[in-house]
Amino acid sequence: MKRRTTLLPDLPDDDAAFAERLRPLASKLLPPDKSRDRKSEIPDSRLSGSPRQTSASRRDEIEAKRGPKKRFEYVLPVRVGEALAEDARKRGQSATTRLLEVLRNSGYPVIQEDLIDLRVESSRK
Repeated sequence: MKRRTTLLPDLPDDDAAFAERLRPLASKLLPPDKSRDRKSEIPDSRLSGSPRQTSASRRDEIEAKRGPKKRFEYVLPVRVGEALAEDARKRGQSATTRLLEVLRNSGYPVIQEDLIDLRVESSRK
C-alpha cells in the first residue's frame, strides 16, 4: 500500500514571523511561564561553539605533547589482565591509563599527557 505524502506549508525565512506563528501552539502545549518570553542575558554556550573549540584545541595540545602512537599487543596471563581491569574499574579509569601509571611508577618515560583519557576529557565538556 502506497503511503500518501503530506506537503508541508512554506514558512517565511524571518524568525520573528515563524515564532509568531508558533505562539498559539506553544500557549496550548506549554505551561504558562513568563520567563520564557524574555531573552537570557547569558549566552547559550551550546550555540556559541566556544567550549567545543576549547576542547578541540586542548585535545590537539595533548596529542602534540604525546607524540605518535602505535598499537602494541602483548599476551598477558588472564589473572594479570583481569586484575589490571578490576583495579582500573575501581579507580574509575581505563585499563590503558592504569597500565601507563604502573609503567611510569616503574621508571618508564610516561609523561602526564599520556595519562589523560581523551574520551573522558571530551565528555566532561
